[in-house]
Amino acid sequence: MQTLIQTFIDRRGDLLTALWQHLGISLASLVIAMVIAIPLAIWVVRRPRWAEGLLQLTSVLQTIPSLALLGLLIPLVGIGTVPAVIALVIYALLPIFQNTYLGISEIDASIEEAANAFGMSRMRKLFKVELPIALPQIIAGIRTALVLIIGTATLAALIGAGGLGTFIMLGIDRNDTSLLLIGAISSALLAILLSALVRWFQTAKPRHALIVFVGILALLGGGGAYSVYANRVETITIAGKLVLNQKS
Repeated sequence: MQTLIQTFIDRRGDLLTALWQHLGISLASLVIAMVIAIPLAIWVVRRPRWAEGLLQLTSVLQTIPSLALLGLLIPLVGIGTVPAVIALVIYALLPIFQNTYLGISEIDASIEEAANAFGMSRMRKLFKVELPIALPQIIAGIRTALVLIIGTATLAALIGAGGLGTFIMLGIDRNDTSLLLIGAISSALLAILLSALVRWFQTAKPRHALIVFVGILALLGGGGAYSVYANRVETITIAGKLVLNQKS
């Protein structure tokens, strides 16, 4: 325990940098996945054949092992943040798309009929009736995707994207349990914290939610600006590689 605390103290600067990187990659991937999955799910609600095909496609994409997916992306987009974000977006599509589609498609038919009887347009019915009713299920999908993203983002260190995975990989490479635990515990705590924050957004008043959202954006922007300033010297990004010892 003493070794773990001392390692944490010695590495707190590196941990903060890795935390910002991990948070930035995770939130960027989540936002992109939401922008893709939610409108797509709304579009296919009236098109069951398309919905079934897209559900199958997103399910198949999520079954691809993360290391294999990163390996497939490297020849196409290189190493660094871009392939990491693409892989995380792919993994986040299924829970968000599925929950949004089911949340809207399973609304009671009598509610839909009542909205039509009031003469609501398609867009007005969507924003005034369907999305508010489906919101709890959509939020649940976003929370699932967020936890999945944060856990998978630790592998971004293998392709030079940074994040908390750097501590895990360094711990494995040096056989240092303290470094490994710092990376794993930090990733788990980050997932729990952000999951709770997303749940709070669901029940918070719009004004309070907006203030917190703006504060998070300002915090991320300030952290990103500081990171750019602190690393303004040109660097070379190198991906990591796990080496397995084979016994003859």
